[in-house]
Amino acid sequence: MKDKKSVYKIAKHTAFIAIMIFVLSVTMMFIKNTFVNPATSKTGGYFVNDIYDKPSMELSHKETVIQKFSASGDIYGVKIRFHNAGQPQKGSALVELVDQSTGQVLSSTQANTETMLNDAYTAIHFDTPYLCNDKKDYLLKITPEFENPNAFMRIWQSEENNSIAFGIISYIANSKTIYSFFNILWILVVFSAVIIYTVCFILKLKKETVFFISLLCVSLLMTIILPPYSSPDEEAHINSAYKLANKMEGYSELDLANETIYKRGEDYSNIFEDKYTSVFSYEYIHNNFFKLSKNNTIVPSSENWVVYDFNGVYTIGALAINIGRMLNLGYVPLMYLGRLLNLLFFALCVYMSIKITPVGKECFMVLSFLPITLHIANSFSRDTFVISLGFLFVAYLLKLINQEEKYTIKQLVLLLAICVLLAPSKFIYSVMCLLILLLGKSKFDFNLKIKSKPVKKVNVVVIAVAVMALILFVLYKTNRWVFNIIYTSFANTAPIETLLQTNPDATFNIGLMLQNPIVSLQLILNTIFENGAYYLKSIAGGVLGYNSIYISDAFIFIILAILFISTCCMPEDKYQLKTREKISFIAVFLMVLALVVYVAITWTPLSYKTIYGIQGKYLMPAMPLLLLACKNKIFTITKDIYRPLCFIIGITDIYVVLNAFVVILQR
Repeated sequence: MKDKKSVYKIAKHTAFIAIMIFVLSVTMMFIKNTFVNPATSKTGGYFVNDIYDKPSMELSHKETVIQKFSASGDIYGVKIRFHNAGQPQKGSALVELVDQSTGQVLSSTQANTETMLNDAYTAIHFDTPYLCNDKKDYLLKITPEFENPNAFMRIWQSEENNSIAFGIISYIANSKTIYSFFNILWILVVFSAVIIYTVCFILKLKKETVFFISLLCVSLLMTIILPPYSSPDEEAHINSAYKLANKMEGYSELDLANETIYKRGEDYSNIFEDKYTSVFSYEYIHNNFFKLSKNNTIVPSSENWVVYDFNGVYTIGALAINIGRMLNLGYVPLMYLGRLLNLLFFALCVYMSIKITPVGKECFMVLSFLPITLHIANSFSRDTFVISLGFLFVAYLLKLINQEEKYTIKQLVLLLAICVLLAPSKFIYSVMCLLILLLGKSKFDFNLKIKSKPVKKVNVVVIAVAVMALILFVLYKTNRWVFNIIYTSFANTAPIETLLQTNPDATFNIGLMLQNPIVSLQLILNTIFENGAYYLKSIAGGVLGYNSIYISDAFIFIILAILFISTCCMPEDKYQLKTREKISFIAVFLMVLALVVYVAITWTPLSYKTIYGIQGKYLMPAMPLLLLACKNKIFTITKDIYRPLCFIIGITDIYVVLNAFVVILQR
């Protein structure tokens, strides 16, 4: 009888794996025939000017912007970096290529201004390519015509030479390596799916181990499709990691003044560092992935984009850079090593979180599999460090709340260490440390001994106050600018009407918001009305890459449904949150949300109608608090569905990765 059951199980698993491989192979064949083949002969380009300081040049109604440039070769179109704060204006823009010497219009097109990307390069193809082998001087003319005559858009501009940030779509690539890249991806997709199924349903592994292996499989695909420099602001994070690596090597603050970073001369590539991943990125990575360094000589490189907060968040990336140099790795493998070590840190932190938490293992697992979380974890971003510690803090706090034994000194020191690292990483998450007040007072019943002499019992309030004081001190030392912003925000300001006339680029602050409550309320309500759906999607990862890879709503709906189901799972929960704990979790989450919104408001110019810069990823470190507080007895699943959930969201993530791949192929 047992033999029959075993044979049935083997046959069932084999059949399911065969069907899964068939479905994935059909998907890959469709992608190859529909998207990969055209991508191997698509247009590419080079940048004439990619230096920009601020979005200062304006496109106004029927006013022409002219840019001089020189180029050689065929010109199929242009890429222009717009800045419209996510509020595209309705209308069109006449884009013309003009011979500078004769004034003749060589090619042109009408571009839809509503499709202009925010803080990204929008590709504008001319109706007819201009074919020319010689080097010539050109004029680029842009004349917008908005439905609202008072409307305008901005273009990123270099302050030094007033040139706008734009590039030329100039040549046709016929890359055979994209086929090789695609075939490797095909194998990895099938391999990852089979491994995820095996660990979820065949092998009898612990939940945290199932998570760890499945996460690594999906992450492998994610980092291949969205390579280094594609994560939001990853350029700044990589530069910051380089700067910390320089400090580890012994460079002084004087050496690193004026944002000078010391890199190897070969650690630079226009194609590889293109934030808007294309088939040319894949071609470059494919050709350089296994290359070793030819010259380890360090040279100064003037960089203008680094992060000035707590440097500790870049420790792993900096170690990876120094290890890569010691191993003589080339530029591409060096960057992937940094991503890999960051991913392993994240995976280990969540592994421990799932292992130790007495409640909501499914919540931690699903949050870690959200596409936006995966994309951040597979990057140099400091958010990898912050999210990892946020998850670990909540899980360890719950472990301490649940335990019946009295707290030990080691446990409290470990909790304090997590708080001291989390708070300065991004100051908005420092409020999460307030949750240590939920620790049971009776479990602090221990004596401190100094030179074998007992000291009176330590009061929990005294400990809490001391911890908060320490955290505030660390926060002040690492994020002093935050306190300066808060202090100056309450300073007296001119009326908002006056500022709009005299300084239209001025941004909101606390003082202005208190003086103009109606304007502030309108700003918040307009933001919710116009961008609410976007924010909900961005929590899951509806937009990946550098602001321009949109994922199908179908996948986002499945992921959000799984996220909701994760809050209903209670089969192995050893602890149920009390009402005061749920209220505290929600209160702290709302405090984090309020800080996120306020910081974004301080970036928002007074002329804007919606808040600028809010992203769902900013809430991720505190998301476990919200999900755990939502667990209740009304929506309850008593059956253990951890493994099916892990499998479903893992396979969904594979399709999200393929979705991103298709978007990139069409660029």
